[in-house]
Amino acid sequence: MDITDIYKAMNRKAEEFFEWLQAHPPFAMLFVAALLGLWLIGLLLRWEWACDWKFGGKLWFFDDCKPETRRRIQIILVSVALMASLMLCYLWR
Repeated sequence: MDITDIYKAMNRKAEEFFEWLQAHPPFAMLFVAALLGLWLIGLLLRWEWACDWKFGGKLWFFDDCKPETRRRIQIILVSVALMASLMLCYLWR
């Protein structure tokens, strides 16, 4: 078994997982909420990967903000997205 076989097996499992999520939207929303929760924890604990704000100049109106202000804005946005995904999960029919 070489690296190509490992890559193909991982790719196949990932495709199966995301196809299953598409078939079960409430679980997809829980998956999204878990990712957003991890990002929120990273922001609250000031982990470097979570606090990086690099969007290639697309959010230019935040360029003059201090890093702490950017982090707080990110915390607010991620929190709102987390609440929305949890609401969608529980309200899905």
